[in-house]
Parts: sequence; C-alpha cells; structure tokens
Amino acid sequence: MSATLHHQSATRKAVEVTVPAAEVSATFNDVVAKIAPKVRIPGFRPGKAPRPVLLQKYAREIQSDVAQQLVERHFWKAAQEAGAMPISHPSLEKLDLKEGADAVFRAQFDVAPVVALPDYKAMVVTKKKRALDEATLAEHLEGLRQRATKFLPVDDGAVATGIIVTCDIRVKPQGLKAQSYQDQVLEIDTTRPFDGELAGMKADEKKSFTLTHPADDANKVLAGKTIAYEVHVKDLRRKEVPELNDDFAKDMGAFENLEALKAAVRKDLEEAAERDAVARLHATMLDTLLEAAPFEVPRSMVGLQLDDYCQEFAQHVSRQGMDPKKVNWQAYRQYRLNDAERAVRSGYLLQAVGNAESIEVPEADIDVEIRNLMAEHQIQQPFEAFKAELEKRGNTTEIKGRLRTDRIFDHLLATAKVTEELLDKEAFEALVELERKREAGIPVNRFDAGGLEGGDLEGQEGGEPAVVAPAGHVHGPDCDHDHEHEAPAEEAKPKKKVIKKAEEPAEEKPKKAAKAKETKAEEPAEEKPKAKKTAAKK
Repeated sequence: MSATLHHQSATRKAVEVTVPAAEVSATFNDVVAKIAPKVRIPGFRPGKAPRPVLLQKYAREIQSDVAQQLVERHFWKAAQEAGAMPISHPSLEKLDLKEGADAVFRAQFDVAPVVALPDYKAMVVTKKKRALDEATLAEHLEGLRQRATKFLPVDDGAVATGIIVTCDIRVKPQGLKAQSYQDQVLEIDTTRPFDGELAGMKADEKKSFTLTHPADDANKVLAGKTIAYEVHVKDLRRKEVPELNDDFAKDMGAFENLEALKAAVRKDLEEAAERDAVARLHATMLDTLLEAAPFEVPRSMVGLQLDDYCQEFAQHVSRQGMDPKKVNWQAYRQYRLNDAERAVRSGYLLQAVGNAESIEVPEADIDVEIRNLMAEHQIQQPFEAFKAELEKRGNTTEIKGRLRTDRIFDHLLATAKVTEELLDKEAFEALVELERKREAGIPVNRFDAGGLEGGDLEGQEGGEPAVVAPAGHVHGPDCDHDHEHEAPAEEAKPKKKVIKKAEEPAEEKPKKAAKAKETKAEEPAEEKPKAKKTAAKK
C-alpha cells in the first residue's frame, strides 16, 4: 500500500491510496463467497451459481462492498502515516477498482485546526452589571404579591369592574360565520362596551346583545360592522392581593418578618446580577480572543453544530403546536451558519487555552458534581449506577466540559484587567435590547468552551452537505447538549459506515430534527456575537 496526502485547506485534506492487485482480488473473492449462499438465481441451487454469473448479476453490490472494505482497511492507517489525523469519516472523490488490478481511491476528510493563540494573559475588559436599587427591590416584591393573588368566589354577586368572569361566548359578525369560544376568562372593566353589557349579570345567566364597531377599529375585519353576541356567565371571582407585611413574609417561607423577606430577595437579585454580569464578561473575553485569533474550522463540525440548532428549534416548534416538517430547514441552517461557526471556533480556541495552561478536571470533581445533581433532583439511585448511566449517555463528558470551561475562564480572569460598570435600569434594558437584536435565540452549543480534540466520528462524514437529513444524533433531556459519542482518542476507529461519494450528496430531507452530513461555510453572513458560555472538552 502507498499513500499520498493532498492539502485542500487548513482543515480539509485528501489521501490517495494504492492497494496492491493481490489484495484487491482476495477481497473480491471474499465478498463473492459471502454473497453466493444468500442469493437466489433461477436455474441454480442456493450457493451453486457460477462465480461469473454472480459477478455479472451483482456487480454493483460486489463493487461497493469491496470498496467499503478496502477503504475501511487502509484509510485510517494511510492518513496517519501521511501525517494527518482525520476527525470525520472519509468521503470518496475518486475510485479506480477492478479485479486483478491495483485499486486506487482518493478520500476527503477533515482535520482539527491549528490554533495560534493570541496574547490572552493581559486582556482589558469591562464587567457590566445591573445596579440594584430600592425601586428594583420593590418591583420584585410586587411581583411576589401578584403571584400570591387569590381568586375567591363571589357569592350572590354580580358582574362589575374588577370581577373575574368565566363565560362562554358566541360571536356572529355581520356577514361572517358565527364562532363559539368556551371558558373565556375576562377581568371586567365596565368602561369597555362589551364589558359594560355584562354589568349586573350573575352566575348562570345568559344574555344576547349587539355592538357596532367603529369604522376606525384596529381590527379591519370587524371595523364598521355590527356583531351579535350571546354570553353565558358561568363563574364570578374577585381578586384578593395580599398586603406586603409580616404575615405575607411568613406565608412566603421561613421568614420572621418583612425585613427578612426583603433581605432574601435582595440577596437573590444580587446573585442573579452577578451571574449575568459574569456570563457577559465571559462572552466579551471570548469575542476578544476570537477576533485576535482567526482560523478555519472543519465544515463537518459546523454541520454537526447546525444539527443541534435544528434539533432544538424542531422541539421548540413542536411545543408551539406546529409541524416541524413545514419549517424551511435549509433557510434556517443558513440563518444559523455564523452562530455555528462561532460556536465551533470558540470550542477549539478555548480548548487550546486549556491545553496551553494544562487545565484538567479531576475525576473527584466530576463525582462531586454528579452527587450535587442527585441531591438537587432527589435521585435515590446508588451513585455508581447513576454515574454509569450518565457515562453511557455521554453526560459525564458534558459535566467535565462545563467544569473545564469554568477553570479556563477563571484562569483568563485571573490574568485580565477587569473594570466594573454598574448599569441603572434604563441602561441595562438598553444593553439587553441590543443583545436581542444581535441574536435570534441561543440554543445550547455542541462545541462549548473547549471543542473536541478529534471529532464526533459517528456523526460525521466528508463530502458535500445534505442540508437536512433524518436525525441520528439524539439529545438527552437532562443535559445542556447530550452527546451520544465521546471524542475519539487518536488511535480510535469509527464503527462501520457506508462510504459515500463526494459527488453524490444526500437528498435534502427537512425532518423535525435535522441531521446533516456537512454544511458549507464558504459564504458566512455577518457574525452575531453571543453572550453564552459553553463547556470545555479535551
């Protein structure tokens, strides 16, 4: 066997391999011998069909199986001997295969990028934090009051302003079909025409009336039309909002008085403001590093990140009662392309920082995190059994990644010059609005802070992308982004996978959870900076 490495880009390589004719012929013999007992050919008993007949009738299947075996047998060794470490499955772009002659195949694959770290030990950053004042505290206490509101029955009462009414309504607009609405809940304001018609009604009463909407009504369908209503009042309630006093504080938990409740709320708000500020600070530091260290990322990894975005968006769409199959997945993937590229770049860059500083996560720390998880969710299962389940699903890798992320950012902060800026409510809301405009939601990134040394081989394949294919990489519900597979060690080999020619991309299939082979990254749109911290892997 001989191999030649071809450099297509910083992260895209190809290896051309020549396999001796003797091995090619032996592989053909093995494949034909396995096929013979399984096929049925008219005129021949099972397993007795002549070899030439099998080669002619099943030429395509035999050729494919031989190619599969030769590539799997030689690709990984050839690529490594040529000086490359693949992080994706090979994609055939050339194949010369004939029994009795040397076979030649050329396969594309991705490799991890080489990250040239910038000077990350002297960053100057600003920590923007929400300033907490008495108005903010009062706002949250009022929220607690409103959430503690009780809705009490109105005995022998009538509809009036402030009463909560549950009713059935039949609406017949002029010139339109009637519509019925069951169990509608209204807070009555008798200054509104409809509510005014209900004033004085009691439970179980019915009333029919008509109203004419003004010509300038915001609802153009109803503007200027007369509408007939039939209303059946079913239940009347009045709101009782508790007073903000010591009794209210005791009802909210183990608080001796109102001052104790205020102190607890203030502490929670301060902790939340600090977490929010630290997350933004991490994002700012990451943006600074990414800008100072441009490098190409493997497109197969970008494709997997896009798969995760599609997976999460499909779940969101389903929760909204919509059909994920109706989503334009190709457009969505293009829309999230820059986000995916940034996530992958962030992973590799932070991983490089962690490796440069020899930042590790001891197994004991992972065990502590798992025990905390068990305590939080009151899991009664034995620790070892629960940990084994997490390891099987890949969750321990995620836990290790998140812990490593924290250590990486802690190290960066320890060497950075950080100034703190307190923002009042108006300034903070302006900051949040700016971030909202920069991004359209942030699903969990596959490549959190540390990327992968290799690749998720089971989920990758070289070649042109299938925009959306059926999902094979399924995420678990109890982690930020559950990987079915860990990053392989350098000597790891992937499981058997059908080799696919690069010139024959899979057909687009907009399924509910997108599973692309790869995603093009040649035409990125404007990058949208994130305010999301992610998890380091090694």
